[in-house]
Amino acid sequence: MDTVIYMKTIYITDKNAPHYLRFIEWEALRYLVFNKDRMLIAETFDSSIGTAWSNWPQSYNLYREKHSKDPAALALHELFLQIVNGNVKDLDQFYYLLRTKVTHRKRGNALKDQRIRQAKQSAIQQARIDDGKAFIANNKLISMTKREAVRVAHTDVSEVHISELLQSLVSEYNPMALTDDEMDVLRSIFTRKVTAMEASLTAPEATILRHTDKDVSKNAFHLYGLFKLKCEAGDTWALGHLELCKELGVGRPKALAAADLLVKLGLIAVSERGKRGTVMGKTTIYKRLK
Repeated sequence: MDTVIYMKTIYITDKNAPHYLRFIEWEALRYLVFNKDRMLIAETFDSSIGTAWSNWPQSYNLYREKHSKDPAALALHELFLQIVNGNVKDLDQFYYLLRTKVTHRKRGNALKDQRIRQAKQSAIQQARIDDGKAFIANNKLISMTKREAVRVAHTDVSEVHISELLQSLVSEYNPMALTDDEMDVLRSIFTRKVTAMEASLTAPEATILRHTDKDVSKNAFHLYGLFKLKCEAGDTWALGHLELCKELGVGRPKALAAADLLVKLGLIAVSERGKRGTVMGKTTIYKRLK
């Protein structure tokens, strides 16, 4: 039992964590794991923190007084009351509320954007209810669906694989199976995200960025951008080794590796391999293909 509790602890045993966070986590564990037993939780953590916990209530109250108008401090006390009143059912819910309402609370423009998105989503859901259409009220499932859509953009994924992928997401992130209409909505969300991602980035660029060697990927992406800047498809660029290295800001091996990747992907081709010059070094004429 002690090991399990330790694994779930974020702040209690962290001597550098603010006391108000150590206190709120302590209270959450006391109520949700130790059945409110002060002695049992104190004994469990005695070897790791001793009696440090006895100072946390006072520090928590001082924090509240000093930050009486701070939304994060107000949200922290609201969470404390939820714990005490039995409105937090388990540690997963506690950590989710602590993260979203307190430690990673959105502020300023980020908060404004979040409220706009929530209002838009609520309006869409209400419109679907009014029209008798299906909607999905599971933000986690929607978020993970969009994440997978980003991952498979420009990969020519098959319809069969998409169906299997969506079913897997539903099994993992939804407590029950979706109806056929709800699955259609989920597939629509997935498809719209894939379409948006493929419109924002070309397939060749996506291929470059997904290359396993990140240094080569970064340099090749830069070089391909330079080809697009300087050449139309079909145009050529006489590029000496010294100029290539200068353009990319890297040494000769890395610069040539970037060019070789673009050739391998069929984005450029070697039109003519030049001879070693006196100033620019060996010059190669490349032709942009895509």
